[in-house]
Amino acid sequence: MAAYTISFCNVSVTYTHLGTNDAVNVQVWLPSPSTWNGRLQAVGGGGYSASFGSLYMTQAVGHGYVALDTDAGHFRGAEYAQSPKEWVLESPGKVNMHLVDNWGSTSLHEMAVIGKAVSESYYGTKPKYSYFTGCSGGGRQAMMIAQNIENFIPAGYWASQVMLGLGVGPPPCEFEAFTQAAVDNCDALDGAKDGIISLPALCKFDPHSIVGQNFSCNGTTRQYTLEAATIVQAAWTGARSDDSKVGWFGLNKDASLTSIYISTQCTSNGTCTATSASLLAGWMQYFSAKDPDWDASTMTKEQFLAYLQQSGEDYSSILAADNPDLSAFRAAGSKIITWHGLADEAIPPNGTIAYMEQVLKANPNSHEFIRFYEAPGVGHCYGGAGAAPKDAFAQLVSWVENGTVPTTLTATDSAGNQRELCTFPLQQVYLGGNLSDSASFGCSLRSEEGTPANELPFY
Repeated sequence: MAAYTISFCNVSVTYTHLGTNDAVNVQVWLPSPSTWNGRLQAVGGGGYSASFGSLYMTQAVGHGYVALDTDAGHFRGAEYAQSPKEWVLESPGKVNMHLVDNWGSTSLHEMAVIGKAVSESYYGTKPKYSYFTGCSGGGRQAMMIAQNIENFIPAGYWASQVMLGLGVGPPPCEFEAFTQAAVDNCDALDGAKDGIISLPALCKFDPHSIVGQNFSCNGTTRQYTLEAATIVQAAWTGARSDDSKVGWFGLNKDASLTSIYISTQCTSNGTCTATSASLLAGWMQYFSAKDPDWDASTMTKEQFLAYLQQSGEDYSSILAADNPDLSAFRAAGSKIITWHGLADEAIPPNGTIAYMEQVLKANPNSHEFIRFYEAPGVGHCYGGAGAAPKDAFAQLVSWVENGTVPTTLTATDSAGNQRELCTFPLQQVYLGGNLSDSASFGCSLRSEEGTPANELPFY
């Protein structure tokens, strides 16, 4: 790819909230008046970082948008996405709730106000259209803007908690083999043998059914263990209290288990030990335990469930993006396009599905302003065996500005094959024919079999 130069003006605004001693930094990148397309695009972050800085700002301003981001009063950049340890505690036992509020929602509104004001001052006119784009934590930010799903972070630690409780550390290859076994068992449920579990709600594969069987691990033959099967089951079913009042969804069975949810370290002689995934452990350590010296290995199941419940009580009012009433958003004439990879290894897609079911229940005509698409086989924001959307933002712009309703969302896999993703509650179905031909797939009403919750018993 040839190098090119982008000409823009960078306005950086630092402000504080009285009595808080914070310093929030907003970046506004303004393309030259001759190249400005009249639009503003705010970009989100991920994990514990409110933005990724120049990574996405460059793309936006390069396409003629005023680009906008905020650090929410702590740090911006991918290097700060994995852990909140640098900012969330005022002292051991005391969370800086003001910075949490900044990160959760307040800074988003303030960023928009500042960005629009700077744009009007620079160009002499307000942006005609304003957009926000983000994935993962950036997706939560987008829904906070729309609403004025925090649970997945502490609940996602469940598989690690089960592994530490069992006192074992199965090798990563065993977890990967369980995932492949699930794909082998459930791939063809939709009639298409393509390495993708397109109908995860119908996949009833039980990891315990293959305990004792052989699998290949880096050129050696090993046997599936009961302990690893139990850990995998915990990741797939999600956490639940005995009365089912506390908990959250698990991952679908083709999601990578070793990327985020389950972490083990192995020595050169093959000995493996359990470790805590940093993204998930960071929440438990700093938001739940509020202790920089917290030791995950000492936590019991009862303590974990107590932390999970307490997280909802402490932070939902600030961070939760689960209000299905989008009437004010609709009244403003706004639009949302959102999609979720069904093989997401970080955020359980069934949480999004359950939310969208509530949105449709609250307003059966919600498809007029919000469109949700499931992406079979796609991981967290990208990756996986499935086809991921490439031009969702362009389709949103066309919908907002030209009235072109996105009946499907065009997606492309790593081999360049295209598939059309279906508007929820429709789902992708295989019609027969060449798997590389998008015409071999269509959209159909969802099967009544299976539910967003897993059928396996909770650990």
